[in-house]
Amino acid sequence: MFVLVEHYVSDVHTFWSAVRHAFRALPPFLTLHHCIPTRDGTHAVCVWEAEGIRDVKGFIESYVGHASRNLYFPVENATGSSLPSGVPLPAEEG
Repeated sequence: MFVLVEHYVSDVHTFWSAVRHAFRALPPFLTLHHCIPTRDGTHAVCVWEAEGIRDVKGFIESYVGHASRNLYFPVENATGSSLPSGVPLPAEEG
């Protein structure tokens, strides 16, 4: 499954220093596809691939949980644009 994580960083230097160490310690059951920070480092959005949210959350919280508030969402698409499959949409005309 793909997991999107929104990071709201309270301590920029501590957070990004911990992220540097976390990148080197990724376990084989986690894949980080994208890490997209704001220029000032106070926010970031990351897309992970794992068996479940629990795996991603356990890893992230152990490294940066003390320096950020992190929100976790299961998402449908890691690399492109898509619409949510669980939302019925009217058929397109023409």
